[in-house]
Amino acid sequence: MSRLNALRGDVRREAAGDAAAEFSRRMLMSLPRRDQRERGEWYVSGLLSVPGRKSMRSIASLVGGSAAEQRLQHFISKSSWDWEPVRKALASHIDRVLVPQAWVVKPMVVLKTGDHTVGVEESFVSQLGKVVNNQRSYSVWLANEQRSAPVNWRLVLPQSWVEDEARRRRGEIPEEIGRSRRRPCALEAALEVAAGWGLRRRPVVMDTREYDASAFVRGFTHADVPFVLRIDGSTPLVPQDVALPRHREQPLPARQLIEGVKRSSRAVGWVDPNSSVARSALVTGTKVALPHLPAAPARPDSAESRGEPPLQLVGVWSGSTRRPRELWLSNMTEVPPAVLLRLGLLTERVDRDFSEVSNRVGAMDFEGRTFGGWHRHMTLSSVAHGIVALSPSCRQGQESPREGYPRTA
Repeated sequence: MSRLNALRGDVRREAAGDAAAEFSRRMLMSLPRRDQRERGEWYVSGLLSVPGRKSMRSIASLVGGSAAEQRLQHFISKSSWDWEPVRKALASHIDRVLVPQAWVVKPMVVLKTGDHTVGVEESFVSQLGKVVNNQRSYSVWLANEQRSAPVNWRLVLPQSWVEDEARRRRGEIPEEIGRSRRRPCALEAALEVAAGWGLRRRPVVMDTREYDASAFVRGFTHADVPFVLRIDGSTPLVPQDVALPRHREQPLPARQLIEGVKRSSRAVGWVDPNSSVARSALVTGTKVALPHLPAAPARPDSAESRGEPPLQLVGVWSGSTRRPRELWLSNMTEVPPAVLLRLGLLTERVDRDFSEVSNRVGAMDFEGRTFGGWHRHMTLSSVAHGIVALSPSCRQGQESPREGYPRTA
């Protein structure tokens, strides 16, 4: 019986490997040369199967040692293949199979030594509570309550890189990158997906507590993109709820506004994607608008009359505490607060999948120094993540990059 089980395991692994290879081939069809497509398949295979850190050397050891390492190094860091068509193909497939509820924007901070890695800079990292040498980026994930996968990436280029010509040359940063008026990198990453990738439009979900939330509200509103943004309690908002008539024109902190309508909150329950434990909270919402937007001819005494988009502020409480645990801001004003909270909770789904899958397929392991090399590595890491996320074992809650792979349509 043990020999039979072992044989069955060998057959499953062989079939899984064939499916993974076929998935990679489909995602890499846009690469113009056969040798490029072959090396892309090598790289994805290495990201899936090499244990521990995914260095160029460890990946090359699977296919030919030092000679293969040089070819892979050139393929990632110096080659001319365009990563955007690969990301679009991956996003289209993930969108069709996963049927996401939202696009979640996630930050990534990678600690670095030295100052040669593209985009690296000393800055304060809130998760660590101190200033460290690091590289920052943002990814856009297609997510539902069971699974998620990244499809787009943007690397943050600090001004010290944008304005330093020697650094630009060393990092091979394209001339057009960072030269024009800059919007927040996280906003750009999401709007790029919304602009021309042909995906079904979904709400963008992200945490903006460390940023100017109004910049994201205006950016997404201008692009007609629905959003659910976690905001800081001090964010100034203009109340539009008739339950708060005394403050109708006066900007107030978001926390104070939501505390004024806590009496209308309702209990909401859900299952924590990280622990599978049932959770509950009190949730309520109130209509608000951004302050200080230009006036526009419209109906008097309304958010529209001042050019301000109508918004909904959602507060979440645990237990009997007066202060809300979470605050979310959305332009989907007719959607129930409980539904907006469930969309916001998809950030936890993405955090778990980043930890359990992306980390295991090399998302934080890029060793090169060029702008293009970073983007190509992250693109192929996303392909590897997609293979795991769509695998039968992942659908059954067993997320292992070597136990199963998606069936291709």
